[in-house]
Amino acid sequence: MFFWAIVLLAAACGDPAKRQVKTDGALSDSTTQEIEKIAETDTTRAFHMLDSLYERGELAEHTYYYTRARIYQGTVDRLLAVGEVRRAYETPYVQQHDTIRAHVLQWMTRLMLPLGNHEECIKQAIEGIQLVRKLDNPIMEADFMMLIGMSYYDMGDKPQAWAKMNEAMEQVKTLGGKELKSAERTKLAMMALTVATAHVNDQQMEEGIASCRTTLGVLDTLHTGNADMLRGQAYAMMAGAFAKLSLRDSADRYAHIYWQTPYGQQNKGQRLKTYFKFSGRYAEGLRVTEDYLLRCRQQADTINRQYVSLLHEAEDYNVAMGRHQQAYNLSRRAAIVTDSLHARDMHQKAMEYAEQFESQEKDHEIALQQRRIIMLWVVVAFALVVLAILVFFMRRIYGKNRDLQNVISSLEQKQKLLERIKPSAAMQSQNAETDDLQEFLEMERIIDEQKMFLNPKASIDMVMEQAGFGRRRSTQLIQQFASTNTRVDYMNQKRVEYAAHLLVSAPLMSTKEIRESSGFYEDSTFRRNFKKYYGVTPAAYRTLHL
Repeated sequence: MFFWAIVLLAAACGDPAKRQVKTDGALSDSTTQEIEKIAETDTTRAFHMLDSLYERGELAEHTYYYTRARIYQGTVDRLLAVGEVRRAYETPYVQQHDTIRAHVLQWMTRLMLPLGNHEECIKQAIEGIQLVRKLDNPIMEADFMMLIGMSYYDMGDKPQAWAKMNEAMEQVKTLGGKELKSAERTKLAMMALTVATAHVNDQQMEEGIASCRTTLGVLDTLHTGNADMLRGQAYAMMAGAFAKLSLRDSADRYAHIYWQTPYGQQNKGQRLKTYFKFSGRYAEGLRVTEDYLLRCRQQADTINRQYVSLLHEAEDYNVAMGRHQQAYNLSRRAAIVTDSLHARDMHQKAMEYAEQFESQEKDHEIALQQRRIIMLWVVVAFALVVLAILVFFMRRIYGKNRDLQNVISSLEQKQKLLERIKPSAAMQSQNAETDDLQEFLEMERIIDEQKMFLNPKASIDMVMEQAGFGRRRSTQLIQQFASTNTRVDYMNQKRVEYAAHLLVSAPLMSTKEIRESSGFYEDSTFRRNFKKYYGVTPAAYRTLHL
């Protein structure tokens, strides 16, 4: 659960609720504080001293249970801590004083949250809200709302969770602008940072950044140990969120600000995990993690589950950098450390990581082999495609050569017709066919000189009449000597021949301009007739001859 980090943060800050209880002097005094200090190194002796005081009647019942809860919390045994603080809550003294009751209820709810008993947390938080409203304590009311939202979040009821957390955030924004004590401002900042963590956890990076800005605004110019820590964590979270959004400049800027904070210098980059990951700064992330591992090895009491977690983080960075052997070694070391701590669940998880790594190596080899096979098939397919393209273009070239031969044959035929008119005048007068041929050539000469066929509005009758030939005679001559059967085809052939001449002689003219200059209205008609007589498109004809 992502809220574990926030709960640990509260403990590191010295829970504001607990600080307020201690200042009341009703649940803690100098004697119990001294016992709590002894418990940091010897819990057995601390419990013995506490029991002796209680049995002699020198310690009130509610103070006894309250102090036992604090000692258990220090040993990270939350279940026993919850049991003791519940006993303190049920004592008559606490029940008779609403302010103390509210603080104890808040602490008990916060302790229960990581244990997974969310229904009980919600029930206690609702009771706490009703109580602090009577006390007119809006800061504690916002904190209880936040605890309800956290419980709903861990239960998977996101709509209810966000409704309560947003309601708490409205309280934070309203109260953040007022003159408050440093402890109160710190508590409001913790709430805003909790919401920011939830947003980032849900991949809502922009909302998370906004909540981080609210955290910074609440802290403002406050500079205490807890405020600096919250401020540093907010900057680190913003750097990670901007890195996730691929806004590199903003991510780098907030990462730099984080490094300048007292918390960043003390923490030495540990809060920049998300930033290192999404910025691709694996080497920096690995260096920070290894530095922290070195510090942990120098302190025997820090060789715990957090140390194992750091080993796995270093392993992930090595995997991202392609250093598989180092990652494997770290995974094995994590398994050994876990075993030495007698944490079988962590040991099993580390061994599973090692097995997964070995399996991934095998899968990697199989994937490489499959990739080689795929590349081979790609090369073969590419070669076949190239071969097909070559065959296609060879056929196109062969077809163009054939069309060119047809054009040459047509010209040779006309040349033969010209040679047939060379016999003597006597022979011409005796040969009616030769007269008709001469008349046809004369008609062609006039038509070619006038070029009336280039006018798209001119009909075939207008072209023939302008040349001095009627419908009937022109039809006879065209059918007898031309390569077309109709007068329309004859005129279209003239236009196409003129277009072919322009395609070669005027390379700067576009195909559209040539079509319009040749007497064609439509591009499709032009292309169809050109291909009919030359076998290729106008563009292909120009490419072939140029």
